[in-house]
Parts: sequence; structure tokens; C-alpha cells
Amino acid sequence: MAKPHFIIKNNMNKSSVRHIYMKDILTHDILRDVCTRITGQPDYDVAFVDNQYQDERLSKSFNKGRLATLIYDDKSAFISFSEKFIEGRDSAVQSVATAFNIFYQSNASNKELYYYFLGSGDRFETDYFYSVYRQMQTIGFQFLNPEVLSAPVISFSSIEDLIFSRRFTSKKNKSNNSSYVTKEKSKEIEIYGKTYGANKYDAAMLSFTSSVLAQAQQQHITLYEILDGNLKHMPDSCLKSLDLMGNVDVVSTNLEFEKNQFENNNSLRSPRYRVNLLDRVGLKHCPLCHCEIPELIQAAHVWPVHMIKKQPLPFDEQFSHAINGENGIWLCENHHKLFDENMITFDRHGKLDIHTSDSNEKKFILKITEEDTLPGPYHSELFFKYLELRNSSI
Repeated sequence: MAKPHFIIKNNMNKSSVRHIYMKDILTHDILRDVCTRITGQPDYDVAFVDNQYQDERLSKSFNKGRLATLIYDDKSAFISFSEKFIEGRDSAVQSVATAFNIFYQSNASNKELYYYFLGSGDRFETDYFYSVYRQMQTIGFQFLNPEVLSAPVISFSSIEDLIFSRRFTSKKNKSNNSSYVTKEKSKEIEIYGKTYGANKYDAAMLSFTSSVLAQAQQQHITLYEILDGNLKHMPDSCLKSLDLMGNVDVVSTNLEFEKNQFENNNSLRSPRYRVNLLDRVGLKHCPLCHCEIPELIQAAHVWPVHMIKKQPLPFDEQFSHAINGENGIWLCENHHKLFDENMITFDRHGKLDIHTSDSNEKKFILKITEEDTLPGPYHSELFFKYLELRNSSI
């Protein structure tokens, strides 16, 4: 039987500057360990190759994603390697998303996807990285040496599980969420993905994971690409994987498109507005009744769009007010409707005011309302200015 054969692109990102290559990192002991764990035998051949290497079983970009390919019997094993020392979370996410694309799009008929830890320690075990590991396992990565982690990695079981995890990590560290996943209806999943800079790979991993989970539950996904100026869409390789997955619609939300929607409608269902609100106060949660069922939570404008459009302001300034995250509150359907009808509002300290003379209506409002003051994350000078503008028209 032929020896298992590694094919590894020698150059890495910035190898010409740092003078560090894959052959410097993947020592004989590491490759032997990888080979043994995958094939059961320690002997192997290895070829560190250049950009011109071609193999029909491999992607043309097989060198990316800190990736080695091990060919044995009739199988192709794709192995992505961690960094030895964590320098930043973005590079780690970037490499695994790229590795997944190469694996998923490979023509190999009998293929497997693995991850091997080259380092260990606290920096590998942050809440953020465990969330990434869970996403990786959900989409098909197998961890070759999971014993380096102090806790097991558990795949996500559902979209709801993923949303809950993102909510948990966001509460511990708001910077952990550069992209968001939520539900609009029971079968409709929405992802708001910031696709500029390193955020695009976090958005890609979130989309891959959601796609796998949604397939099991027969749910459909809309990925809103949140573009910024002239910055790019999600990488074509990621978009190709999502297209192959078959249950993700990608909608690019550039400013010109949203401005057109604002100009032609007196209400605004703007992905950018929702992202701004998510960035400001976190995932969907009604602060009055603590409802966290995402299908029931809506983004409520404080200073309504129809009022903004009546102001003698330049168009761009009107639009800026309409998508400002400080001009919004997450409210459940009940409280949103009450707010729209001006049966409830808030004073300049964020305290609830009830505007009805009907005792039964007031009794019902009090019954469904657990909190009478908006929490601290909503409090800002501009938010209260928007409240003042709203209240002055009532």
C-alpha cells in the first residue's frame, strides 16, 4: 500500500516578509502525528510545493487557509492548522473559512475536513474561539487533537442554539459580534453580515453554520451584506460555497439602494438601521417585558420615518436620522404597536408614560409590562433628543 502523501503549499501569507514558511512550522513530528491520527500509520511522504502545482482533486487555491492535503487510499484529507501563538482572532477565523471553501468546493469524491491545534493555552479558549470551534464542528471540521482544550466542543443543534450562543458571548463582550443572526419568522433566518475588512470571514462562518442548521430544519436564510462605501462584498469563494449550499439568498445593502427605499416609503425596513441598532444595544430583546423571542421583536423608530421626511432638512440628513441606531428601540409586537399608537412613550429620563384614559387598557398595559424604565444602553443625549422630537408631536 502506498504511503500517505502530504501536499503542502510552502508559502504563507507574508512569507516573503517574515521569511517563515510552512515547512518551518509543520515539522516531521507534527506531520507524523497528523498522519497517525488520520490513517493509523506514522509513515508518510510530503511535498512542499510552489504555486504551479496542479492536482485535479485539489482547488486551485489549495495553498490558502493554512492548509495541508493528505492523500491516502482513495481519500483526500484537508487539514487546517491553527497558529502556534494567537496574535489576533481575525486571522484564525479567516483561515478556517478559507479552508472550508477549498474543502467544500473540491472535486475530490471521498474527502474529509480536519483541524489541528499547533498551540494551546488560555488564548485558544476564549468564549469567542469556543464559539468558532462550535461553528467549525457544525459545518464538518473534525478536531484531530481536541485534548489540547480544557472543555469539549459541542456542535450547535439548531438556529436557536446559535442565536442563544451569540447572545451570551455578546453580553460578555460586545465586540464579539461583528455580524448577527436572528429570526424574522419561524422559517425565515436573517443574517446581517459586515463584509468589510476581517469581518467578512466572521460573516462567512456564521452563514455556513446557519446554512447547515437551517437545512435540517427546512428554514431559509437571507444574508444581508452590509457594505460600507467602496469596500468589497464577501469574498467570491465564500459566495460560491453559499450558492452550492442552496438555501441562502444574498442581498447586498449598499447605501444607494437603502436611500431609494427611504425616498419611496414612509416606513423603513432597513438592514443597515437594524445593524446599527444591534451594534448599539445588542440582540433583539424587549426592555419592557424581557421577551427574547426574535420572531416577536421589532425595531421601532423613536422619531418615525414619516415625521423625519416632513422636516425641511437635506435628503442625506433625513436618511441619516432614519438609519441611526440611536433612533430606535427593540420592542415586542405588543409594545411596538402601543408605541406606534402613542399609547405608551418615554420621558426624558427613559421612564414609561402611559397615555390612555381607559382603565381596562391601562390595566392590560401594566399587566404585560415588567419594567417601567429603559435600561442604560439606550440612554444617550441623541436618543433623548429623538424622544423629545417624537413627544413634541403627540
